[in-house]
Amino acid sequence: MAFILRGSARALQAAAHHITPRSMSSVAAGRWQIVGSACITRPPVVSPPMTPLEQQYSEMITAIEEENSLKSDHEIRAEQDRINLEIMKTGEADELDLEEASKQTAIEFEDSCLEELKSFKTIHLDKVNPEVKDVKSINRALERSLVLVVKQKLGTSEEWVFPHTPWQPGETLRQTCERLVQETCGNDLKVKFLGNAPCGFYKYKYPKTVRKEGFIGAKVFFYKCQVRNKDGPITPGTNIVDHQWLTQDELDTRFKQSYAKSISKFLVSDR
Repeated sequence: MAFILRGSARALQAAAHHITPRSMSSVAAGRWQIVGSACITRPPVVSPPMTPLEQQYSEMITAIEEENSLKSDHEIRAEQDRINLEIMKTGEADELDLEEASKQTAIEFEDSCLEELKSFKTIHLDKVNPEVKDVKSINRALERSLVLVVKQKLGTSEEWVFPHTPWQPGETLRQTCERLVQETCGNDLKVKFLGNAPCGFYKYKYPKTVRKEGFIGAKVFFYKCQVRNKDGPITPGTNIVDHQWLTQDELDTRFKQSYAKSISKFLVSDR
């Protein structure tokens, strides 16, 4: 056993003598930079309109429930009102609780409800939400899920991507993404991260002019998070040129094909 260890030590020493500065630089140039990226999603705010099949099914279930349901308190009260009215017509008012009978009847309650319903005006969602066409507004497409995409400076170019930033020593990947959200969106946007593990992965190589810094490319780890509260406007960081809140259908118009293919593996369709 000692002979094997001595032999291994000699082999390591011999290999160390053959390492040159050139080979060391080639190893450094072959490293990948670890990057954290946040998939910031705003969930739907209102229910989407039903499809024809969903509408048909809803009407069928409503009819079945109405046929099999027991009488409600309001229906029982309406029947009691009719009985009280018949008793009052016969003149046998002594059998009635006059104080109870003088209160609002079920029919009067229905009439007041109908009057209140007439005063209620429904407004189309597009008119309620004038920002529906403003892709920079988080309040657009309230019935759909929205994802924040940014036009970020990557070396000498600008690309539409999910916000991302390099990992720093001492951080977990989730902490990197938490820092990223604050740097990208400011303090007014509150989000909740969904788990401690990445939900997706993507890698790309840097241009040769950038590789001299020591990294051959980036390995990007995606984390999902959902918007919980927004107190004010989003204030993008210095390396963010532009930002948009897009539906999943609109992502393909911004992302490169390889990037879109990678993120499609962890995005859940809202259709």
